[in-house]
Amino acid sequence: MSTKATVPDEKAVFHEINPRTVLIVRIVNAITLIMILIAVIACFVQGHKNSFYYLLVCNLIISILVYLVVNWWYRTGDLGSEKYWFVLLLNVVILFQCISTDTFVFKVDSAETAATTTLATTSTPTTVTAKVAM
Repeated sequence: MSTKATVPDEKAVFHEINPRTVLIVRIVNAITLIMILIAVIACFVQGHKNSFYYLLVCNLIISILVYLVVNWWYRTGDLGSEKYWFVLLLNVVILFQCISTDTFVFKVDSAETAATTTLATTSTPTTVTAKVAM
């Protein structure tokens, strides 16, 4: 008897999508989760300065719910393993939302310093002459 039938072929495919793609989706999911946590914590920390930041937390929570539902559907197979691009697209959108939230929360108001600047007036008249070359 030959043992060749019991040894799996090295070129055989035992998965629906590439394991590297699964790893990329998991890494992007982890990065997105970290960015969500940073954005929510930043909004809570800076919330005492402006109560509008709590509305940003509500917006992030709604996005987190969509994120969790889509990832749950992907994990259970309801979404389909070939739809990994949709999970990645959702992660990119939520990452952009987190970055926008962080930049809004930690923006620097430079208008306050520009408003206090005054120009000195001069009492000497200035004349401007222009030469036209022909």
